Amino acid sequence: MRNRDFDIEDTLLIQRSRTIRGHFINEMPAFTAFDPDLNPTYAANWLLSIDECEAHPTDETTLDQQQQHTDELEQAVKDGFKAASDLEFYVQKAFPDDESYMDEFGFSERKKARFRTMNQIVWLFVMKEVAGDYVAELTAVNMPPSVLTNLENAAEHLGDMELAQEYYKRIRKRLLRQRIQKYNRLYSFFIQVNKAAQSVFYNDEERRGLFKL
Repeated sequence: MRNRDFDIEDTLLIQRSRTIRGHFINEMPAFTAFDPDLNPTYAANWLLSIDECEAHPTDETTLDQQQQHTDELEQAVKDGFKAASDLEFYVQKAFPDDESYMDEFGFSERKKARFRTMNQIVWLFVMKEVAGDYVAELTAVNMPPSVLTNLENAAEHLGDMELAQEYYKRIRKRLLRQRIQKYNRLYSFFIQVNKAAQSVFYNDEERRGLFKL
């Protein structure tokens, strides 16, 4: 990823850009006489660059959004284990004192499921498939159909939350790259004017100083 071309805070770059652009507009005839490209169009594009930087999501904003996805994923994980526990209650009721059923359903693999979200998703879906083989026995102990529905919904929701979190990680990288590009472009407006000012105001140190970042 391309690095920042400047070493000051983003907010300060915007503040100084607005100020220096104002000085540029005040001194535009002198700049345009030196370089015809330093004209009103240049000033307009400079302002557009400032506005684009201000509108771009900050690092803090994207971090907050990432945390929201993390929180939602954590809740989905809890909901998934809750759905599995509901099923476990009826499996124990249908097959009391027989641990082999617990193993077959996968309840003994809870620790493995906690290790990784993808493990839990597969764990829940497989558990639901196994439960389908024992619908008669589970219905006989009055397990409501909603238990299996909730299990499937929890697995699907968990998958959606995992996807959302992983996708936003990529989005954050994209936004960071775009942010650097936009701020580097803004910085380039200053650099060009600053360099021109060294010649335009060669004999006027005070006015040259107006165009220092």
